[in-house]
Amino acid sequence: MTQFASAPRHSAEKIKYFTDAGYWNDDILPDYVRGWAEREPDRVALRTPDRDITFGEYYGASLRLANSLLGLGLKKGDVVGIQMPNVPDYLIAYMGVSMMGGVLATMHMPYRGGEMEPLLNHGKAKAVICTASLPNHDAPATMLDLKEKVSTLEHVLVAGEEAPAGTLSLARMIADGAEKAIADPPSVEDFCALCFTSGTSAAPKGVMRSYQTFASNARTFAPEIDLTSDDVVMVAPPFTHVFGLLCANLCLYTGAVNLLIPLFTPDGYAERLINGRPSVVFSAPAHVAASIKAGLLDDVDLSSIRDVIIAGSVCPPDVAAALEGRLPNGRAGQLFGMTEVLLVMQTPLDAVPDVRHTSTGRCTKGIEARITSGEGGVLGVGEEGELEMAGYTIMEGYLDNEEANARAFTEDGWFKTGDLATIDADGNVVITGRVKDLINRGGIKINPTDIENTIMAHDAVVQAAVVPMADDILGEKACLFVTLKEGASFSFDEMTAHLLDNGFAKMKWPERLEIIDDMPVTPTRKIIKGELIARLN
Repeated sequence: MTQFASAPRHSAEKIKYFTDAGYWNDDILPDYVRGWAEREPDRVALRTPDRDITFGEYYGASLRLANSLLGLGLKKGDVVGIQMPNVPDYLIAYMGVSMMGGVLATMHMPYRGGEMEPLLNHGKAKAVICTASLPNHDAPATMLDLKEKVSTLEHVLVAGEEAPAGTLSLARMIADGAEKAIADPPSVEDFCALCFTSGTSAAPKGVMRSYQTFASNARTFAPEIDLTSDDVVMVAPPFTHVFGLLCANLCLYTGAVNLLIPLFTPDGYAERLINGRPSVVFSAPAHVAASIKAGLLDDVDLSSIRDVIIAGSVCPPDVAAALEGRLPNGRAGQLFGMTEVLLVMQTPLDAVPDVRHTSTGRCTKGIEARITSGEGGVLGVGEEGELEMAGYTIMEGYLDNEEANARAFTEDGWFKTGDLATIDADGNVVITGRVKDLINRGGIKINPTDIENTIMAHDAVVQAAVVPMADDILGEKACLFVTLKEGASFSFDEMTAHLLDNGFAKMKWPERLEIIDDMPVTPTRKIIKGELIARLN
């Protein structure tokens, strides 16, 4: 692990506290897969529309891949990049890399060479795993080109039996590897994942994750949502994002069936909800809103669903309520998580709808939250400020990015999330916006979140985003971007009338309306406001 000697680590005092308190133990993720494979090899681990994969099959395939990777000359601590959708090969690769002690570096499906090059260079990747060539993306050709730009990159593994010249077949490596114990398995202190925050730059913000933090998060969070081996779990966010990956970890820990949905489309999402018969669903607000607005969840059988847990961005309460109204036996709630903090809050399952639909709930065991003012003072109940967090899953810091680390932490060591929030008397956290999204209109600070939620409640609107636009007199004004239901219309006058009807003062109304076909979004369907702002120039 010498290449990560500079990676931030918790102090010895914190490590002792986390261990003595029981938050960290000796678990590593492959232990969970092996345990289920030994106890119940025929238990279904992964489910696709075409087939089921048992824990016995999952463990065997992962172990064979681990030995094949070692046979290539890869060793413990080497970084293996991956760009694949939510398919079985992704999770087999995840476990295979983990078993041999490698570090999985996740890269989102929309990324192309320009976005991936700085990530692979930052992690000094030795290998990369990708899909076969697709109509919209020749991934093998892209990865081979990156071998010329990433000096450490030696191997390109391609899904399927046939591999282009210069690459290796992932399927053959899985089939041909030895099914034998790893001679030098990873330890709990080793890193197992390198996760990058959304957006890339010349100085990426990469978070190194150890087995301790990943395994402890699964052990702590699963009881919060009563997840057991009887559950069928549908994970809509991509495994290339920490939200999706942590949900996959929950399935590994509990033995629940992981119901796979490769890439989000409203039709595909609705089909899996209806025909996959999940009991628990992890989703982003945009997944839910798009499917409801398209009418895909009307008059269908969703009786299998016990809980839909929404995260990834602020969920408009009307969206959560509209979904819950379609669940005869289920509830809609929320969680809070970030690449930097993992899954750290959950709305109580037995809470009243108003709490579940408006808040991200309370901190899980061992996690602390506080609200601070811009000057650093800690605020009281109901006061809005920046959400800061501390605890055993909070990152130690970004890899080789001291400038970002200096901005990310307070002097007393709390992580600054960048979210605006309040905390009520019961400890429930309500995310009210992002610090950087506030619009300064002539000295009046306007939080766009309430405006966006209200606009999204309009029958014609699917997604809404309010962004600042420069103004010579006021400094900033507001522009509203929206996407609409098919065949719908939405005018500036309709916008102002809707805001007036919902009690918004004129000073908060956007001065401009832009109707677009598609919102630029992150893999977890969070709107990329920077791209919208760029369109105004």
